[in-house]
Amino acid sequence: MAASLLLALILAAVLLAAAVSFIGVFRRFRGAVHGFLAATPDIIVRAYTLTGIAVTVAGHPLTMDLLRPWFRRTARTPAVLADLLRSRVPPAAIPPLPLVRDGLLPILKRAGALPPPTGYIPANRILREPFDGEVVLAYVIEGWHQVTYVTEGMLAAWSLTRGALHSRALANLRAKTAHLLGEIGGPRRDYIALDGFEAARLLVADLLASPDVVDPVFAIPDEHALHLRPGRDASALEAEAARHLATAAHPLTARLYRWTPAGPVPKDDDRT
Repeated sequence: MAASLLLALILAAVLLAAAVSFIGVFRRFRGAVHGFLAATPDIIVRAYTLTGIAVTVAGHPLTMDLLRPWFRRTARTPAVLADLLRSRVPPAAIPPLPLVRDGLLPILKRAGALPPPTGYIPANRILREPFDGEVVLAYVIEGWHQVTYVTEGMLAAWSLTRGALHSRALANLRAKTAHLLGEIGGPRRDYIALDGFEAARLLVADLLASPDVVDPVFAIPDEHALHLRPGRDASALEAEAARHLATAAHPLTARLYRWTPAGPVPKDDDRT
């Protein structure tokens, strides 16, 4: 009897140790997933559940059971799990083009500030184009104190090419900028926190410089800032842009640009 009791106690101790070990390993795994998800621009961790995690992905509340991938030893990397969450976001509503055509606008963002293109279904995948280095060009629908990003699904539903979308968005930005210049009394050398499209106005920079600014150069250190100076002051502007970038809430780049008939190009680009 004593031997049986001792054996039972030993077995219970072994099982308890195994359970404690498993719980510790699982918690570390869940913590690693939490850390990865918290660093993404589109996923917010809300709480832990008994066997997983509760999150908000692009504004949609979701939960994920982490025990199953842990036991199966499949889809265990945080990046794969993040994409699985993104794939579960329901398709966004697509507004009719005639209702939003005049609100289409371009916007410049760092690629890392946008939800990644992986994981999402096309209806939710934000349309983006390379611009310069880490900076990409995206498109939004301007609403009342908010914007909605244009997705690949919207473009397909509207039967628009990327070129047609860009042309329309650029025309809208030109009209919006002309109106803004009328409100602020004409061109200036610093455009900061006016309407959220300051850096994007690099795409229509020919409207921004007054005639007395010779050979203008432009800086967009923040999404909400555009600075321009005469070409002779390029070095000073470069230093100013670097300082602004270091403290920017929505950083873009310290690089300088100039205007050409084909649009903006980096200052050191040899295109005319």
